[in-house]
Amino acid sequence: MKDVKYKLDKHLKEPLYIQLYNHFKKDILSGNISDNERLPSRRNLSQTLGLSKNTVELAYQKLVDEGYAVSHSRSGYYARQSSPLNADISEPDFYDTTGIIYTMSQNGVDAGLIPKDAITKIYREFIYDIGDLLPFGHKYGETKLRKAISHLLYELHGVSAAADRIIIGAGSDYLLQQLTHVLGPDAVIGFENPPFARSYIPVKNSGRRVELINTGMDFFPMAELHASDINVMYVSPCCQFPTARQLSKEQRAELLSWADAGPDRYIIEAGFDADFSVKSSPGPLLAENAEKVIYLGGFSRTVIPSFKTSYIVLPEKLKEKFNERLPYYTNLSSRLEQQVIAGYIQSGKYQRHTERLERVYAEKQQTLLNALKSSAIAPHLTLYSGGSGTFIVLAVNNGMTEAELRSSAAENGVKIIPLSLCSISYNKYIPKNSFILGYGELKQNEITDAVSHLVKAWSPAAQ
Repeated sequence: MKDVKYKLDKHLKEPLYIQLYNHFKKDILSGNISDNERLPSRRNLSQTLGLSKNTVELAYQKLVDEGYAVSHSRSGYYARQSSPLNADISEPDFYDTTGIIYTMSQNGVDAGLIPKDAITKIYREFIYDIGDLLPFGHKYGETKLRKAISHLLYELHGVSAAADRIIIGAGSDYLLQQLTHVLGPDAVIGFENPPFARSYIPVKNSGRRVELINTGMDFFPMAELHASDINVMYVSPCCQFPTARQLSKEQRAELLSWADAGPDRYIIEAGFDADFSVKSSPGPLLAENAEKVIYLGGFSRTVIPSFKTSYIVLPEKLKEKFNERLPYYTNLSSRLEQQVIAGYIQSGKYQRHTERLERVYAEKQQTLLNALKSSAIAPHLTLYSGGSGTFIVLAVNNGMTEAELRSSAAENGVKIIPLSLCSISYNKYIPKNSFILGYGELKQNEITDAVSHLVKAWSPAAQ
């Protein structure tokens, strides 16, 4: 970058490193310092401004801590305009729906597909005879549900998982927190960057060592994984969030080979979308190596979003450690909710429901892709889709900045989220100006209308 000529006042009560931090922050947010632009070395900056290297280091470290810069070993510090920790206040609030017609959230589900009648009927059956559910249930979850999940995994995915290896919990975040105790204090847990925040944060907050490896839109970073200290790797083979990438057969084989190479290596497989991606994905890694894969599943994406009941399938070795290290484990999941889910699976309606979900979501994805590919701004778009899930990724190259693209979309009634807000640190493999477009909760005509709003929002700069 160009020479820095900041004026710092030693007579102010504000420390010099804070003054320097504020100057850099202002220039990064205003665009005077470009995103990913290398900042001056500590030595050069200390000489230019007459500061100690320690003062410069403190300022740079605060920039990193606040999300305005990233540090690369032996390379230096680089500016970061889109801070995931301190987003520019000029950007639209994702939770503000003023003037918003369509929210393209990756978490959205089609309300019309929720099996309300079937679930209500099963609820009534249990409520009329609720006496059996009043005492405490099995600490690992209702036996009926664990057996139903065991049967379901085999029927849908060809996975043989005994019911006694399945543990129920009140949400995937809760189960992951418990899993960190089972893995032990020496575990180094890996996540792709950008990660799925709802899994990354509880593991990070557990106090266990966590390492991030930069992932790409169409590849899994095996070289980085081999070079790291990671011995437990979290992946979503079916549809990685937020890149929408699906692991290829070759990538799956490499990952399983890595796990086999060490006695304490494991893969945590997040299978949240797997039940409605049976035809469009190769199937769970769990089916290929049950002793090296920890499988995480749930029902909020397939039955009712408010259902918190999730489950984890453990290798036999880890199930024994679970018993030893968590003797007083409590699943915290409603017994009634567990029984309802079990009844829904055993009736066969769950399986038919997920088949319908897969068909409908595939049709919606194709509608979105076709609308974007045939739009007036198609030459300025790059589309990324793994073939399953409820979202795609869109990269825009029309001369507008990320903030301008997002604000313009919101002004035209469409709420979207950029991938940059999902990254923990800078990742050179993530395309600039890329956004998540969720279609799960939208109807077919709403998808095409949402695209027309985006075309209107982004056309002026494309012409």
